[in-house]
Amino acid sequence: ISDLVDKTQESTLTVWCETSKDDWSLGTAWAVELETEVSDKYPTTLITNHHVIEDCLGAKGKVTVALPRQDEQRAVIVEWDAKNDLAVLATKAKYPALKLSESPPWPGYWVMAFGSADGYEGSVAFGNVLNFYGTDLLITNNLSSGNSGGPLIDNEGNVVGVNTWSRIDEQYNVAVSLDAFCAKILDCEFVTD
Repeated sequence: ISDLVDKTQESTLTVWCETSKDDWSLGTAWAVELETEVSDKYPTTLITNHHVIEDCLGAKGKVTVALPRQDEQRAVIVEWDAKNDLAVLATKAKYPALKLSESPPWPGYWVMAFGSADGYEGSVAFGNVLNFYGTDLLITNNLSSGNSGGPLIDNEGNVVGVNTWSRIDEQYNVAVSLDAFCAKILDCEFVTD
């Protein structure tokens, strides 16, 4: 498990969307192998949630990313999908890409959620897939606001979803499945929709 955590941490970054000195939001992003129209200038492609960078759309703010306890690097917003709460960023800094799972998870599937829980960079929460509803994976992992956009990782170190939101009044949280991610952002072979 410690090797999986270490490997995933190398590719999981905190994201800041700063619209003014006193107004900013925080989330998480992770590196993926994906060519974009800006790949020549910004070689590393990152995935996060739309709601993490929404206030910075249209050059209304500045987006930066960083590994835990490292200097922030500028990032650009490449594309987004508000309906599925996904966004693609790119940065000049180089980070290793995480691999996507080749099969969807099922109830009982063991998963790790990575992110910057309440601003605590490099946080990890263990749990399992409770169930799924459409493109939502219901998970038992503890998620906080800074986890948004972080990768949901299986026991082989592959991404199975994107951490998206938490339920205060329930005993589960939600990640967007790779079905939504693959249908809107990237071509994947196992998409079930």
